Parts: sequence; C-alpha cells; structure tokens
Amino acid sequence: MRYRFVLDGSTYSKSKDEFKAILRRHGLTFRGTRDVFVWSNRSESVTAVFDRDDERDLTLRATLTWQSRKKTGLLGELREWAWSVGGRGEEDEAGTSDPRATEAVERELTFWDAIHKPDVERLRVEGRPESWIERDLRAWKRTRAERKRELLGRMRSD
Repeated sequence: MRYRFVLDGSTYSKSKDEFKAILRRHGLTFRGTRDVFVWSNRSESVTAVFDRDDERDLTLRATLTWQSRKKTGLLGELREWAWSVGGRGEEDEAGTSDPRATEAVERELTFWDAIHKPDVERLRVEGRPESWIERDLRAWKRTRAERKRELLGRMRSD
C-alpha cells in the first residue's frame, strides 16, 4: 500500500523538522543518499522526491511517499501533519509514476475484461436471477482488482 503526500516547497522547508520528528518517533531512520531520500524501518518506509530550483537554492515541491503492507500509526500521523501544513495526500494505487507501465496494465485489463466480465444483459435475457448476476459482478470486480495488483507488481519489478 502506498500513500503520496505533495507539499509546496516552502511549506515543506518550514515544517521539515516536524516531519523528521514524526519519522523518529515511529522508529524510521535515514537510509538514503544525497540523491535518494529514504527513511525506513522493518515494516514501512517514506521516500522523498524534491523538485528544486538549484539557481535560487529553493525547494519548489516535495513529494513524500509512504509505503507499507498495511496502514499504520505513522500513516495517520503523516496525513494529519501534511494536511495541517497545507499539503494534500492521495492513495497511490499504481505505485508507479511510469505512464507507459500504467498504460500497459490498462491494455492488459481491457483484454482481460473482454474475456472475464459477465455480460449482464445476456444473463438477464437468459433469465438468471438478479442476485446471481450481482454476485457474479462482485466476484469479477474482486478478481479484476487482484489481477490489476498482480500486473502492477510485475511492471514494478521489470
């Protein structure tokens, strides 16, 4: 699971001490380099990407990406902090910023849907009970979400 926070550069610069204190409270330590900013522990990590104007030595935008297998207290505290300083947060379902990978996944899913999506109108015409049709649609949506996660994971590892 990933969650991305986007903050204005000046806002981040003013509030970065609070951000780092939150990370320390939750046991995350800096494991990055001068180019890649990563704080992590055994179960979660936060990666920071900064858009900078090197000529004026300013941070224009900060994008902080929290990642873990499940929601944690750190996520809640980061959300609260980001919103209190004027940032915005969004769940990062794709987990990738590569538009080509996302496009490829959507193409695969379109093909997959053509084969697996229940034809609701045909099922109604054939007299299938509405509750069965709804059950089939729920099962299809659940399986599609699993397929999407699988494809995204494969795209990330390639």
